[in-house]
Amino acid sequence: MFALTADPPLLISLQLLDEHQRGGDRVLTALVVADLTRGSGHFNLAQGIIGTASGIGAALSTTLFGLMVVSFGRTAAFLSIASVGLLGAAILWLLMPETRPSTGK
Repeated sequence: MFALTADPPLLISLQLLDEHQRGGDRVLTALVVADLTRGSGHFNLAQGIIGTASGIGAALSTTLFGLMVVSFGRTAAFLSIASVGLLGAAILWLLMPETRPSTGK
């Protein structure tokens, strides 16, 4: 959506929506990690690994997509970012199993 507008009020609205979504991601990540590590005592280790991977991804994406903006423009960079997000969502959709065993109800 950022690639399709330059209207400041709309950009601010989109940024607020993005921040709201990030808060939900943090909660859901902690819930999935708790579910996957239940009884193992590795919750903090798993959270640390996810935090490290997120930090590396944030550092690399800023650099790589910044270079893309310079080389190909803002629209191409934002569409590429959206493509990476859609790829991640597709991978999760296809490969992430339901972690909690069914209760048989």
